[in-house]
Amino acid sequence: MIESVLCVDIGTTSLKAGVITAKGEVVSFSTSRFADPEDRFIAGKWIQALKSALSDIQKVLDSQIKILALVISGNGPTVVTQSALTVKWNENFNPEKFGIDPENMGSSLFLPKILLLKNLFKQDFEETDYIFSGPEFLIYKLTDKAVTILPEERFISAYWDNSLLERFQIPQEKMPPFVGIGQVCGNLTKEAAYLLNLEEGLPVISGGPDFVVALIGTKTLKAGRICDRCGSSEGFNYCVPSFIQAPGIRSLPSVIPGLWNVSLLLPDSSFLSEEERLTFAKKSVSVLKNLSETHKIDFPEYIIVTGGQAKDSVLMADKARVLGIKLIACQCKDAELLGDACAGFKGLGLFKNLEEAAESLVREEKVYENL
Repeated sequence: MIESVLCVDIGTTSLKAGVITAKGEVVSFSTSRFADPEDRFIAGKWIQALKSALSDIQKVLDSQIKILALVISGNGPTVVTQSALTVKWNENFNPEKFGIDPENMGSSLFLPKILLLKNLFKQDFEETDYIFSGPEFLIYKLTDKAVTILPEERFISAYWDNSLLERFQIPQEKMPPFVGIGQVCGNLTKEAAYLLNLEEGLPVISGGPDFVVALIGTKTLKAGRICDRCGSSEGFNYCVPSFIQAPGIRSLPSVIPGLWNVSLLLPDSSFLSEEERLTFAKKSVSVLKNLSETHKIDFPEYIIVTGGQAKDSVLMADKARVLGIKLIACQCKDAELLGDACAGFKGLGLFKNLEEAAESLVREEKVYENL
C-alpha cells in the first residue's frame, strides 16, 4: 500500500483537494468551484464542495493508495459562526463607524472581522457557541471538535488574547482553544465519513491559514528564501532572521521559531492586467533586495512561484526575464496542498517537524532562467 494524506484547501472561489504521498507525489487532484462565492453563508457549502471534489478523486484513485489522514487549510483571516455565516478575509471594517478606536485593536488580523460580525450580525453573534477562523469550521463539521489553528506562538498578536477579547466584550468561551499546525484535531464522525465515502475515525489534522501552509509548501522556512504566491491576490514572502519594520510591508512570525516572514501584498491581483502585476512584482523584488542589503541578509538566486501563474510556462519565462531573477515551479503548483501534506505527515509522526517535512516533500520541477 502507498501511504498518503488527503489535503484540502478552502479558497475564496473554490475548494481544492489532492491526495499526496509521503514522497510528495500528487496522485489525484480536483477543484470544486463555489456556485456563489459571495453567499453570506458560503462556509455552509464547503462540505458539499469537498464531497464533489472527493467524488472526482475517488473515481480515479488507485486501490493501492491508502489515505491515512485528512488535512485542512483555508483562507484567512476569515471568521465563521456555527450557522455558517461567513465574514471573509477581504471584507473591510471601519471601526470608527462603530465608535471603536483603531489603535485599540492592536495588530490583530482577525479582530476586525470578529467586530464586523458582532456589530452587523448581532443575533448570529449572540447565538453562536463558537467563532471559527475559517478552515476550522470545516474541521468542526467533520469531527464535532472546535479548535483554532495558531501557526506559531508568536502569531497570538495577529489573532487575539484574553485582554483583547475582554476589551471588546467578546466572550472567551466563543473562541475555540488554540492548536498548532500538524496536530490531530479530531476524527471523522460516522455521518461525515458516510457523506464523503471515507473511513470513519480518520484523523483530521490542522493545516492552517492558506498563506502559512503555502510557505511550508515552497520551503520558505529558511532565512533568505523567497516565494511568490499568485492566486486571487499576490504576495512576495521573504523569510528573514529577525523582525523587520518598513513602509509598505507586513511582518509576521515564521512557523519556524526565531524566524520572520516579510511580505508585500497585492489584493485582487486577478482583476489586474499582466502589465500591472509585473509592475508590482518588479517593485516587490526591488524592495526585498534593498531590505536584504540594509539588514545584511543573503538574497537568493531564485524565487519559488506557486499558484495559477506557476502553471503558465510562457508567463513564467517572461516574468523571470522582467524580474531579472530565476523563477522555479515545484512539482505541485498548489503549494497550500503540499504544505498541508507536510503538516499531515508531521502530525502522523513521519517527520519530527515542518522544516524536515518540507525539505523531503517539496521538489523543484522547472527552472525559468532570467535571460
